[in-house]
Amino acid sequence: MRSTALEKRLEALWKNQLPFVVFRLPESQKVSVFFQDDNRLHTTSDFTESGFVMTPFVNSEDCPFIPDSKTEHFTKPSTQLFNTKPIVFPDSEQSKQEFLKLVQTAKEEIAQGKLEKVVLSRFLDLHSEKKPQKIFLALENKYTNALTYLWHHPLVGSWLGATPEQFVEVTPLKTHTMALAGTQVYNPSKLPLWSKKEKEEQGLVTQQVLLDLKTVFNEDEIEYSEPTHKRAGNLVHLCTHFSLPKLKTSLKNLTEVLHPTPAVGGVPKKEAKNFILSNEGYNRSFYTGFLGPITTKKTSLFVNLRCAAWKPDRIRLYVGAGITSSSDSEQEWLETQRKAETLAQIV
Repeated sequence: MRSTALEKRLEALWKNQLPFVVFRLPESQKVSVFFQDDNRLHTTSDFTESGFVMTPFVNSEDCPFIPDSKTEHFTKPSTQLFNTKPIVFPDSEQSKQEFLKLVQTAKEEIAQGKLEKVVLSRFLDLHSEKKPQKIFLALENKYTNALTYLWHHPLVGSWLGATPEQFVEVTPLKTHTMALAGTQVYNPSKLPLWSKKEKEEQGLVTQQVLLDLKTVFNEDEIEYSEPTHKRAGNLVHLCTHFSLPKLKTSLKNLTEVLHPTPAVGGVPKKEAKNFILSNEGYNRSFYTGFLGPITTKKTSLFVNLRCAAWKPDRIRLYVGAGITSSSDSEQEWLETQRKAETLAQIV
């Protein structure tokens, strides 16, 4: 198969090992590359700089970003066939039991009224001989309705993913966000039937986002849709869209109000985050943080889901599930397995 201009450019960037990010916004026909000609680590604390930002789950005063001062654009590659295959993970009994125990601990907190919902996560390490730029091209090809990206900085690391969840979109005239919850395997022949637990979870997420937005916008300025289906590759979710007027506060203030969303943290927000930090037992790093391009014309930030950290000896996949009073521990474990399969079949 003949290499495209984009493939050749990514090969060159990777060979140089200088900072760069390549990404495509959902449904876009344009692939963008921001890159540097030195190893300087740029950071932002107020999100007023122009570039592509990566923020961790735990709030940080200095978030790494790659400026858009050096930018190239490419036409989205035509559909190609990549070497992907369905993967079913064998259950790691120790990993499974640890996760089931974590879910049970969370349900006990919920039963005591300390939490209503909490999102629990875990990671899986896989061996892969594929280069990151090849993985990005496969993700871009397969997940047209997600933000697909490959981020590389020698002082930070290499991350890639395909996330369907918009965090915030800000233009000079309007603002948009969404509430996402519930997960099922996509079946093109029938509409998904959502369980009581999934509807309950979506309701909790929507109400929390609404409460958060009321601290920034007047109540009569907030419009939101009925829950709709949002497909992400082989999965489908419940989604509520929020339409809002021009942002009158700073982008930094809006992100602090919304992050972490209840789709990656929980309800109540502070208690859920504290539970996660005290009980998950590992550092999420950029997983369930937010990322995306910030410019004067448009800011498009996404929650960093369906993502992986790449290293020469392994790829670490991150997956999670929302826990409520109606959760079944085994089913939550299976949900994390399904989410892992989304990326694993490509990497």
